[in-house]
Amino acid sequence: MKMFANENLFDPVIDYLRSIGHDVLSLREAGLSGISDDEVYKLACKEKYVIITMDKDFSRMFRFPPKACGGIIVVKIYRRTIDATLSIFKKFFEEIKDLHYCFSVLSPHSRPLTLALSFPFSVLTVDYGPWSVDLLQSTVD
Repeated sequence: MKMFANENLFDPVIDYLRSIGHDVLSLREAGLSGISDDEVYKLACKEKYVIITMDKDFSRMFRFPPKACGGIIVVKIYRRTIDATLSIFKKFFEEIKDLHYCFSVLSPHSRPLTLALSFPFSVLTVDYGPWSVDLLQSTVD
């Protein structure tokens, strides 16, 4: 899967994603640190990259529709060691294979994701004990 790692993602996470076969373009490595969210989104849309970020602004699905780019993964993992963060990522990517055009929230908490949407979405919630993942995919073409 082609991924666009926002500048706030840890390097060990980027290295892990590459080690399991994902094509990850890091904003930092590409010298694009500091570009706006809109610019990140436009670049991802152009190449159909899945955006992976800790920036909650990308949760605004009407501003950043995941179907226009390759998808969006918002990571909500705060105040964790790198090892704990990597463990959560590994579990997520072992279980979830297809994230294309999905909006996903990766969190260590088992709190459900609730969104009020005016158009149809399918929702898949994957529970992992102390944390859960919600995947939403547009059912509108």
